[in-house]
Amino acid sequence: MTKVISFSEDEFPQHKQSPLSPSMVQTLLAACKKQHKDIPYGPADIKGSFIALVTRGLIIRKQITKNDRSELSWQVTSEAIQLLKNMGFEISC
Repeated sequence: MTKVISFSEDEFPQHKQSPLSPSMVQTLLAACKKQHKDIPYGPADIKGSFIALVTRGLIIRKQITKNDRSELSWQVTSEAIQLLKNMGFEISC
């Protein structure tokens, strides 16, 4: 005979991401600066923790249309912008 045991959510802690490192913050600020000026950027253009930010979903690839052409571009997410604002940075991306 099988016995079903239920568990509450409190018994399994959620994995929280570690806070942003100083390198990640600098990388996000550099990406925001380029994005605000409409300068294309990518991992080769911005040194630091670019790939770590992509893995966390704070920088994403987005399809944009310029001059009736569809292109892929990197973009800082609204979540990343809010994180920076919560840290006290006045930015616009």
